[in-house]
Amino acid sequence: MKTLSAIFLGAALLPSMVFEHLPGDASGPVNCPEPPKIIATKSGRIYECHPEEGSSAYQDVTPPDDKTHWMLPFGNSNPPPYGTGSFHPPKSWPFRAILVVGNPVRQAGSGAYFYTFDRTGMILESNESDAVGDQMVEVRISGIPMWPTAKVLYRMIPPVKNVTAKTRASELGRKGLGGQFGFVVDNEILCPVLDESMFSYWSDGGARPGSLGTYIYGHCGETAGPSVSSPDEAALDLTDHAYPGFTDAGPYMGWKLQRHDEPERPLTYKGHCYAFCEK
Repeated sequence: MKTLSAIFLGAALLPSMVFEHLPGDASGPVNCPEPPKIIATKSGRIYECHPEEGSSAYQDVTPPDDKTHWMLPFGNSNPPPYGTGSFHPPKSWPFRAILVVGNPVRQAGSGAYFYTFDRTGMILESNESDAVGDQMVEVRISGIPMWPTAKVLYRMIPPVKNVTAKTRASELGRKGLGGQFGFVVDNEILCPVLDESMFSYWSDGGARPGSLGTYIYGHCGETAGPSVSSPDEAALDLTDHAYPGFTDAGPYMGWKLQRHDEPERPLTYKGHCYAFCEK
């Protein structure tokens, strides 16, 4: 049944035909195609039709490129009784630590932030005190991953932890803030989510205004550290990984990563040690 649901959802998100112009009068009544309500135009743009929105019935939902990951626009991701969402911790977590710099959703000058993990994805140490005790979890809607084309995990309060209803409700907003609370696992690499609505290196822009949390950058598995030509350059504490298209001279989002199956080593950046400093 889950498989059939996934196939149905995937098909429902694809345009049924290509339009020269958007059907209907965008400034008046609009008759959206049924189903689906996703409309493709010959110009290559994709629109989602919402007739209840009147004059702004058509919303541009074109992903920045064909590797961009998209959030499943189906159902309510809140846990029962308010929705069909559920949180799923990883069965095993191979990553010991991550240190991130240059995240565009963070305030300028906020510096690097880091997390150390146990083997269940629980955060043990961080320079963000509210993160300690959180756990990495996958969010599913009716049993289907909320991000169907990527392995995305969020920093959340562990599902088994007893907290007040107010505290649990306050964390639900994290699901729409992937750039702040999300990570992607791709090609055995752990990457911080790059929220397309905040930044895109494509010259023609990309994500539509107000699409916070709708798209994430899909090139995590292609990340690589900057080229180092000498031991002196390596001593500069450059990050191990960086998103393609980002440079030290411009917008830069990079990170260092350690796995549990490798020796512990100091987690440093630009001369400052953040974790494992005794090693």
